[in-house]
Amino acid sequence: MTKEGCARRAAACIAALLAWPAGAEDAADDGATRLPDVEVIGVTPLSGAGTPVDRVPYRVQVAGSDDFESDGQTSVYDFFNREMAGASAVDVQNNPYQKNFSYRGFVAGPLLGESVGIAAFLDGVRINDPFGDVVQSDLFPEMAIARIELGNADPAFGFNALGGALVMRTHDGTTFQGAEAAQSGGSFGRLRTTLRAGRKSGRFDSFLALQRDSEDGWRDASPSELDRLFANAGFRGESGSMRIDLSFADTDLIGNGLAPTELHAVAREANFTTPDRTLNNNLLVSGSGELFAGDDLSIQANVYVRRLRRQTLNGDEIDAEACEFEDDGDLARVVDALADEGLLAAGPAPAGFVCGGDDDDDDEGGGEAAMGEDDDDEEEGEEFAILLDQDGKAIASYDIAEGGAYGALNRSSTQTTAFGGSVQAALDRPLGGMENRLVVGAGIDTGRTEFYSTSEVGRLLPSRAVVDGPGDEPRFNTGIVEVELEEGEDEDEEEAEVEEIEASETAPVALTARNRYLRAYLSDTLNVNANLSVTASAAANWAEIELTDEGVVWGERQTALHGAHDYFSLNPAIGAAYEIPGLASPVTLFGGFRQGSRAPSPAELSCADPDDPCNLPNAFVADPPLEQVTSRTFEAGLRGRMARERLGSLTSLDWSASAYRAANSDDIVFVSAGVGLSSGYFKNVAETHRQGFDLTFAGDGGRFDWFLNYSYVEATFQSPFRVSAENHPMAEDGEIPVEAGDAIPGVPAHSLGAGIDVEPLDGLRVSPSVVYRSGVHLRGDEGNLLSRTDGYTVANLDASYRISDWLEAFGRVENIFDKRYETFGVLGETGDEVPIRELPGGITDPRFISPGQPFAAMVGVRLRLN
Repeated sequence: MTKEGCARRAAACIAALLAWPAGAEDAADDGATRLPDVEVIGVTPLSGAGTPVDRVPYRVQVAGSDDFESDGQTSVYDFFNREMAGASAVDVQNNPYQKNFSYRGFVAGPLLGESVGIAAFLDGVRINDPFGDVVQSDLFPEMAIARIELGNADPAFGFNALGGALVMRTHDGTTFQGAEAAQSGGSFGRLRTTLRAGRKSGRFDSFLALQRDSEDGWRDASPSELDRLFANAGFRGESGSMRIDLSFADTDLIGNGLAPTELHAVAREANFTTPDRTLNNNLLVSGSGELFAGDDLSIQANVYVRRLRRQTLNGDEIDAEACEFEDDGDLARVVDALADEGLLAAGPAPAGFVCGGDDDDDDEGGGEAAMGEDDDDEEEGEEFAILLDQDGKAIASYDIAEGGAYGALNRSSTQTTAFGGSVQAALDRPLGGMENRLVVGAGIDTGRTEFYSTSEVGRLLPSRAVVDGPGDEPRFNTGIVEVELEEGEDEDEEEAEVEEIEASETAPVALTARNRYLRAYLSDTLNVNANLSVTASAAANWAEIELTDEGVVWGERQTALHGAHDYFSLNPAIGAAYEIPGLASPVTLFGGFRQGSRAPSPAELSCADPDDPCNLPNAFVADPPLEQVTSRTFEAGLRGRMARERLGSLTSLDWSASAYRAANSDDIVFVSAGVGLSSGYFKNVAETHRQGFDLTFAGDGGRFDWFLNYSYVEATFQSPFRVSAENHPMAEDGEIPVEAGDAIPGVPAHSLGAGIDVEPLDGLRVSPSVVYRSGVHLRGDEGNLLSRTDGYTVANLDASYRISDWLEAFGRVENIFDKRYETFGVLGETGDEVPIRELPGGITDPRFISPGQPFAAMVGVRLRLN
């Protein structure tokens, strides 16, 4: 179906829903209705097993759709960044739909290479990608989300819930009734169309939501398109309920990522190399139900199937250039040597070859032919590291644009099919005369992924866009042949000899990964009295991961990626919540201990060799085993509320203060190494810590409400080690030391968000807000030998005006003062191998940064109908 066809059919579907006859109970409905204030926290991924918020022994932040719905913000992560304590959105790719999200120093991001520590669920279905555990917000049905919980790290959430869980629940025909259409547009060519409709009739209900986004992007050559659809239908009876959901997303995203800090100083919107394109197609179908087996027993269950297709195209620099021969005689001798070994394609001899840098030779780099002394025989000679293609033939050199260079077009394809389900029973039955709720459940998540990648030698144009090379067939960079030119027996002659042939790091990869995750859990909450609740829980997790190398290089089946890995963990948790008696306003003391774990993902297991760094997400190599991560967290805090009357009728006050310490054993981190900004490998670090505190305050003053949150997180390595750091200016022998106490790169220590929502006139609401983040260390500087990035403060403004009961105008301004800032950084290569017209002297500063979005504005209208 075309995208235009989707829009036409959406209108027809909404009309059909509105025409559905309503039951008598619908007569009181007035426009689109949403969830009331949330009072219960889910203790498991499945709904139906909740605990009142004052009874949970840990910090959980909850938001309803009224809190985060704004057609001016491009992602729900914008709301997290502004109003969720301890949360930060990191714009690594400079695409609003590809942001990283961190919480208390743990990450959920869309890109391979992140140490994922957040478990994500949509209506009880685990949506961490089976291949890399990544979380892709462009696939969220954001226009359908009714409620979000952030921070719950109960062991029942299974693998990855080290720092917490992101739990999203969607609307249905009981929480959203009526119809709504919104259209908005603004800076950078941004356009958004959203359509939603919900209906309830008797015991049946249904909901439908569609969204289409497009933008040109604020960076050069960075357009994106996004289409989302969500639909569900449900039935509620006296003894239970059932529901089926369908979520679909089709996205075409350009994320230009990091570029030299020197380049951004002269051209803020410039890219380093292009393209960097990701196409995602995701379909998730799930069914869920709840059965009331008695007054005190309920059973919940769900099943799902998911199909995800992802294609990436990344233009990058390549460590190669045309081989330099002194004369035609030298070229002829090299041609003869290659022909003798069968390394020359049929046809006329080429006029030259493409040479790559020799990793074993430190004399030359950047793609030049290595010339100098041969360490083996100490005789003068010339060495040529000639690139080989997918047929094992030497790649012929070709003309490139003046001022250009050789480049690489990295392509990958990932096709994943996942299915699974969960079942649990919740029993509310007194224990020893005390109120008690016991939840017992189990679940399975399986996935099969077919991954394929290639690296094609192409042209890097003066614009730094990489395009195809000449010829009808691509020339994949699959190997290197070392050819040595030395003096022969006759001093006036030279001889060429093939010394070594080996596969390159970018040889085509074909990998099949199968993973199976099993979990069984129980959770028990005992209300000892009216003030004290004790919660104990435990989960057993099993992971089975099998890797099969399907690659064929030069006609030979590869086996380097074969592997089978099994992991098991038993994770306990215990905590208590105590409402302090005798106070004029309720104050609850809470605290406890919990343990979580995560198994290495197939992507991490396939990229764990420091001697063979990978170019994520394009290539993988042999896999030294990785250990699973175990996280042990202590948390304690206070929370309370004060009615408006207690504060002179000015405002109510909800507040919370919590402190935590999470100690990770065998933490998995991505270490930048090798050529390219995304090149590196995963490794276990014996121990890391994330500790800090969160402060949150919020209130409602009638015609205004407000919030203020502050978080401090200290994310550090606690075990000394040495790490490969080829691009670090202070590296010795290509390494830097990391000491206990060094900060983990990319995690801001200080975060602050504040805002107020004011209604100065009837129907008019104005909502200014501000976000502050302190600077971070760059990835590749794990030893903290360089300074952090600068901290930044960004101000935003939202506004809306209700023109009538059915029509509303709204707008949003981001980065009001056009602050220049960066949210992330990596150490990259210096030099002039990539011609940059804005930097005629080449790159001298190894810092590559991801700049923050400049000033942007958007306006729109929203139409609501019964």
